[in-house]
Amino acid sequence: MAGGRVRDLLRILPVVAASSLHQFSPATMSRRGMASLCASSQRFFSSASRVSSLITEEHVRKFEEDGAIVVRQLFAPSWLEDLRAAAEENMKNPGVLCDEHVQRGEPGRFHDDQFLWLRHEPMRRFIFESPAAEIAKHMMRGKQVQLFYDQLFVKEPGTQRTTPWHNDHSYWQLQGNQVISLWLALDPVPKSACLKYVKGSHKWKLLHKISSFSGDQERYRESAGLPEIPDIDSMGNEVELLSWDMEPGDCLVHHSFMVHGAPGISSESGRRRGYATRWFGETVHFDPRPGTMHFVWLKAGLDPHLNPGDPLHSELFPRISITTEVQV
Repeated sequence: MAGGRVRDLLRILPVVAASSLHQFSPATMSRRGMASLCASSQRFFSSASRVSSLITEEHVRKFEEDGAIVVRQLFAPSWLEDLRAAAEENMKNPGVLCDEHVQRGEPGRFHDDQFLWLRHEPMRRFIFESPAAEIAKHMMRGKQVQLFYDQLFVKEPGTQRTTPWHNDHSYWQLQGNQVISLWLALDPVPKSACLKYVKGSHKWKLLHKISSFSGDQERYRESAGLPEIPDIDSMGNEVELLSWDMEPGDCLVHHSFMVHGAPGISSESGRRRGYATRWFGETVHFDPRPGTMHFVWLKAGLDPHLNPGDPLHSELFPRISITTEVQV
């Protein structure tokens, strides 16, 4: 079933002007179309010279030591405007992997969707044409960089539901240390509403029992044999938490093993829209452990056609090449 659905999922429609919102319908894609999409996107504008002025050796060392950093004003307003417009369109017309984490009767809205780059032209342009890929490659000290997936998070004012403590790697079908996320603020984010990280927790290399943020107990039940995430809230001075005030264009960079969570947001703090892109380097391999998101993706028709231990050479995870041109 998954193989047939992915053939439908990966038939791409012609790419339209970058300024427009173009939804790539999961019902109208093929694997040949996906390959065509990636090939037609070989116009890469990230440049080593531009990124080296944004990401210094000090940034990289701080990331390696702490596991998460904030880098100010990484992306120009034009990127933010296009991504905000696409985010609004996605909230009206979400994809098959969308979760709405706020339960019936609870206040607010917590919207979460994945693989937006397959459906929204501004996200596709951001993946292939912004400095994001080169930033990730630089932070990982990688020789190459591939997209794992992208994800949109929207918490509306007054949303009380929190993001529970977790690390990303426990959810992901990946083996290796070169795995990183860029979390781009599309709105002002006060420290009270920002993600919170346990400083240095990426060094724990923890694989923990996972759960759905929306309370779906069945989705990841195969991970039940793993240890529980430590009770961070009860650890007090044993841990140091990292969090920041953010402005639109600021970007969090965190390691996949970094333990983090986020509070609900007050009615006064405004919307919190964050666009996350997930990246990996050349040392990472496919590891479809029981209970990971791989099996959720298979049910949605997203099959990378890989075997355990394979390098992640799949149309689903495009490799991004870097040229000396730049579009900031």
